[in-house]
Amino acid sequence: MKRALLVLILMVFILGGFVPECSQMGCCSMVRAEDAKNQTARITATEPAAIISGIKTTLKVRGFMLKEARDMRFPMAVEVKAEITEKKDSGPPKGMENKIVGDSQLIAEFTLPAQHPVGILEYVIATPAGDATGKIMVLAAETFIDETEPNNAFREAHKMQLGQSSRGSIQGDKDVDVYAFLAKAGQQLKVTVTSGGSLLMDAAVHCYDPRGQFLAAADDGESRDPVLMLKLQTDSEVFLCVSSAHDVGGEWHSYLLTVEEVK
Repeated sequence: MKRALLVLILMVFILGGFVPECSQMGCCSMVRAEDAKNQTARITATEPAAIISGIKTTLKVRGFMLKEARDMRFPMAVEVKAEITEKKDSGPPKGMENKIVGDSQLIAEFTLPAQHPVGILEYVIATPAGDATGKIMVLAAETFIDETEPNNAFREAHKMQLGQSSRGSIQGDKDVDVYAFLAKAGQQLKVTVTSGGSLLMDAAVHCYDPRGQFLAAADDGESRDPVLMLKLQTDSEVFLCVSSAHDVGGEWHSYLLTVEEVK
């Protein structure tokens, strides 16, 4: 009787177009057969969250169907040749499933010309399952800093200037990266935190004055990446605290922090 019941249940799933899918050891779920057949290459995250012109870049890319990647190219910078040095499966990030954030990754190395313009650069990863397209910010070497630890407190804050950007990463759970810059009364300031992949990194930013008084905060903007507008009444140093909105950190929690004056 039990065997007949199991066969009946299996037939229902097959006729309904479902097949078992195992994304982790010992964990099976049901997905439609048509979805299993129609998987396409897709990018979900990068580390770092921005690249620098004129400097050799090592870019990690996570997504779907990337283990079989053939090459990486740049439609608007065809002279740039990327070498894929590693392709492999990705383990599930803490608290997330590979079927959502991607099950494979690669590492590519390349160098953009020093004169390459600042802005968004599109790249394409060719795979047997089709092309995966991504975009990443390009910065000039003189306008960025790289975040280094320790920088978890006001006394350890990275010093920035208006118009600068910082590439950083929330390296562990409850990690906070602190930055400081000088602002003048009446300046309209815009603080943006752009993640390397918002599916994995849900960033938040909080602002304080030198006495530790709260000024402003932002979590999600038009996307999960926060955008904060700030105007001070007096000249002051401002402290920015960048963190994960869920206090989760580690691999694939990269971000780009930009502080600029809006005129």
